[in-house]
Amino acid sequence: MKTFELDMILECLGGQRRTFHYFKDKYCLDLIGNELQELPGQAMSLRDLRQGRWEKFLHKPLLKSILADCGDGMLRSEQLKAAWIPEQYAFNLTLGTWYREYRCCQQTARPGGSLVLQLNFDQRHNRAYEKLLNFSALSKYARSNFDAKASVRGFSGHPVNFVRGCTMSWVRMDMDLDRGECLIEEVQNDWLRNSEWLATHFEKCLAKNKVKAIERISPQFKGHYREFIDYVRNVLKPYRTLWAEASLAAAIDFVRAEIGSVDIFYHTADTGARLKGIKDDLPPKSLYTRLPERFGFQLTDEAPSFLQSDKFTRRCMKAIKEPVRFYRL
Repeated sequence: MKTFELDMILECLGGQRRTFHYFKDKYCLDLIGNELQELPGQAMSLRDLRQGRWEKFLHKPLLKSILADCGDGMLRSEQLKAAWIPEQYAFNLTLGTWYREYRCCQQTARPGGSLVLQLNFDQRHNRAYEKLLNFSALSKYARSNFDAKASVRGFSGHPVNFVRGCTMSWVRMDMDLDRGECLIEEVQNDWLRNSEWLATHFEKCLAKNKVKAIERISPQFKGHYREFIDYVRNVLKPYRTLWAEASLAAAIDFVRAEIGSVDIFYHTADTGARLKGIKDDLPPKSLYTRLPERFGFQLTDEAPSFLQSDKFTRRCMKAIKEPVRFYRL
């Protein structure tokens, strides 16, 4: 996206406070609910539902309990909205942008920047994390250059929220508002992955009584290293299983609620890596196969028209020997 397009979206939408409530498999309710809103009376017969594209969702316990109450054989939008799960999370959503000079760092399918939707941890997590911080061991220089809320490692070069902090994950998107198209470039997280690495490193060092080695790389947790391990193993456990589906669900909800009725595309693993110029350190393949397929994205040979109209991207697609494929919702 061009800079002025990103600036326009941030000016219009960036200052709003957004809370995204999520529980496991909520995306199923959201996707079915979106379709019901387009139907007369916002209702669908169970027969049509079982024969439609969302049939694969119906085996989930969450849907089974809702369908059991459809005595007249009709599923209504208000039934989905009334579903309540006690164990849910209230993520804070913020918007940002991503732009890098070099293509290997930029990782976009066409030249330009990305709109970033950031999922920031809920207060339940933040309270547990903040108890672990101890800045007394940091030098004056380190305190002015250290950002424990941007990352558990104290720094980040990725599109996280540096103001509010504690970004669990993010979704990078490219859009063409005139054509009514959105391409999800990336669904990713640093916090969970880096925390897991640190916890494993702490365990190894503590087992060998090498506390100084830990203090050199993570002085912000001085005196709380065992508590940090417990935080990773217990506090972060539910987020590890939820983050990817919550991130994609939030992105779809944001696009449809804030941007409007647009076609949503998603990269496949192979085509996406080639168009974004990623040769090494490929992202987990499941994020570009199983994740979109769970949401009902379908493979297509048709690229977003705004990519087809871009000279650079069109040349890149022609250079790919394998079939160029995308997912489309």
